[in-house]
Amino acid sequence: MKRYVKRMLFVVVCVTFLMGGQATADVTKYKVPVISDFTGSWAQLFKAWIPMQKAVFAWWNDEVGKGLGVELELKHYDGRYDSSVIASMWPGILSECKPIIALGGGGADVAALQQRLPKDKVPVIYGTATYGYGWLPDQWLFQVRPTYVQEWAAALMWYINKHPEKKPVKIAFLSCQIAAALDLVNGIEKYTVEVLEPKGLAKIVAKEFTDVNPVDVSSQVRKIVDAKADMVLGIVTPAMSSAYIKACGLYGTNIPTIGSPHHTIWAFGAAMKTYEPFEGHLVVAAHAPTTDDTSKAYGYFKLLVDKYQLGKDQYNPYTMMALNQSILAVRAVEHAAKKVGAKKLNGQAVYDALIGGPYTEQELMYTLPTLEFTKDAPFCTKNLLVAIETVKDGKYMPVSKEWVPVPTDIKKW
Repeated sequence: MKRYVKRMLFVVVCVTFLMGGQATADVTKYKVPVISDFTGSWAQLFKAWIPMQKAVFAWWNDEVGKGLGVELELKHYDGRYDSSVIASMWPGILSECKPIIALGGGGADVAALQQRLPKDKVPVIYGTATYGYGWLPDQWLFQVRPTYVQEWAAALMWYINKHPEKKPVKIAFLSCQIAAALDLVNGIEKYTVEVLEPKGLAKIVAKEFTDVNPVDVSSQVRKIVDAKADMVLGIVTPAMSSAYIKACGLYGTNIPTIGSPHHTIWAFGAAMKTYEPFEGHLVVAAHAPTTDDTSKAYGYFKLLVDKYQLGKDQYNPYTMMALNQSILAVRAVEHAAKKVGAKKLNGQAVYDALIGGPYTEQELMYTLPTLEFTKDAPFCTKNLLVAIETVKDGKYMPVSKEWVPVPTDIKKW
């Protein structure tokens, strides 16, 4: 009898153990819609994003999700970068995915979804910087970077501090008359006139405009040269950048620019196989520089290459946008799951987790500085930091191993 009881106890223990193992392996799956562009004007950019998005989510599912009982499955939708197409697709996406979070592509889906998201209770994550007209409270879209103006102003202040002999630094604009570009010009102009000029730090000496994809800007650059500009801002496409460099060569000058990483130095270098024409120029973004292969951010990327089938060339300003939005998205789900449980995740829980941060630099795998969101803006407004890159002796490189602070006196424009 005693032997029988012992055997039964042994069986009970084994069954309990096995049931416990099954409970641990019980994973709740959630579909995460991704607004992409396979056939529209930005298809090439989105093509570069997709492998990075898949790699980050696969890594998180393996390393974190299993332990939480959560699996995230990406579902890409071709919105053709067309607001009307995305708006028509969205009800079907809601029905099919019942999303707790989504990844956005850019301005087209912002225009289509921004007003709907609070009602639909789906937070959407973006890897790009913000525009001034998006600086609004109570948003359900979240940007990993502040406004382009805040990023550019940080680089401008860095340049001013490095060149005291040029104060006031003479600023010229070379831009185009589309809403996004005008927003950047207006923001920097307001900051310069209201803050920098009264302090004797900078002044605007020229403002020129061209097409989005110009062939020649020599007449505009001639006026900038005649105005004796020290720095040019406003270039927002690789075509503008290439035309600007060509015009500088025509006049035997090289006035440095401040731009975003995917618009100037990297894009030109990828096409021309040299960075030398951009000697002394600057690019800036609120994410880790892609020119430092000794950084912790690059170490994380290398892990994705080794284990999740990324190519070694997929660490660049294009793919960094996808990496950034993806790492914040999975961490937001992680925060929410730890609070409400794997089976009770929904959009409201993830939104609350985003607002409830912070998300540390370590959590974000050192690709972003620490982020702390509030309801005041769709981007972090506290302790903003950027990375600045330049070309020195023909080599594309960071200006510093450290983050550079964003000026705290920038107001809405």
